[in-house]
Amino acid sequence: MPIENVDDLRDHLQTAIIVEILVFPPYLYAMYSLADQASDAAKLIKSIAAEEMLHATLLANILLGIGGEPRFYDPEVIPSYPTPLLHHKPELILTLEPYSRALVERAFLAIERPGKPGAPAQVDEFESLGQFYSGLHEATVAVAANEDIFANPQVERQLHDPHGYLVPRFDSASSGGLVMVDSMAGADAVFDIVLHQGEGLSSDRYADPDHAELTHYAKFQLLDHEETGRSGVLPVVFNPTLETLPSDVQPVAEFTNAVYSYLYVIMDRIFAPHTEDRHHQLGLLYGAMIALLGPLARYLMTMPVDDTHVAGPPFQYYRFADPANAEAELRKLATPLFGDHPKLQPVLRQLDRLPK
Repeated sequence: MPIENVDDLRDHLQTAIIVEILVFPPYLYAMYSLADQASDAAKLIKSIAAEEMLHATLLANILLGIGGEPRFYDPEVIPSYPTPLLHHKPELILTLEPYSRALVERAFLAIERPGKPGAPAQVDEFESLGQFYSGLHEATVAVAANEDIFANPQVERQLHDPHGYLVPRFDSASSGGLVMVDSMAGADAVFDIVLHQGEGLSSDRYADPDHAELTHYAKFQLLDHEETGRSGVLPVVFNPTLETLPSDVQPVAEFTNAVYSYLYVIMDRIFAPHTEDRHHQLGLLYGAMIALLGPLARYLMTMPVDDTHVAGPPFQYYRFADPANAEAELRKLATPLFGDHPKLQPVLRQLDRLPK
């Protein structure tokens, strides 16, 4: 569907947010499967995953800037795996797999591969995300030329304080961070960041003018597969779901799904109208990822599913009875886990730090 007006543009920006969310769990799954979480390989993949969420945030800022409403906690937004990367031609199936050279070459490099020189900008069918974002940028410029799309930029709802983004290792602040979008200049800056950091430049390996940070594609090329093989990769299952995991694993997997979905509940809160504690919510987001999701995923990867494989986080949508009171439901889900999984107790106690 071509972008002819601001409504079309809003639809495509929401699609772009979904694209960023789609690639986030496969990167995390591969990263968590590495035996050495302090390795450069783990930190490289973590830096890429962090920038995917940065890109989703920046796209939400544009969407708000043109009067739209970004959606995160939504069953139509949060996928189950395996799933195709939207609008990618040829079809590219995203999976949850343990780290391997084959996975990196087949999927991760294909996701981040720069567009071919001279490849046309495309918003509906594309061979590279660079084509998609270039097309989205061109469409934004064209629609802005005919409509006052920034008449109500809703800057009070945007996440643009530069202190709100923690730059991970292997990344550089000079490659870009949070940006306020109240004009075409702001939108230009967002697309510049997204394209430079990983979604499509064909001639440059660097994401910043100081050459302090590699693009996502160059980072994946930098991975030392032999060293990672020596360090070890956990024998996690492919594409786990709550339904396919053993019954003794399911309560932990369900709780992990709930924590993962809680991240998107927080994202919706961050961009909601009248959110006075926006940066407190951002702190909750970082805390839930670091203190809850990561340890839960790694714990699942110690739980056997058969004689040779261990479990992994399914990264599925969890339906909260009341998203406004998600914290209470998380505590309720966690209660039976205290007795059955004593090694999880330090993690579960982190729930006391969530809002009551």
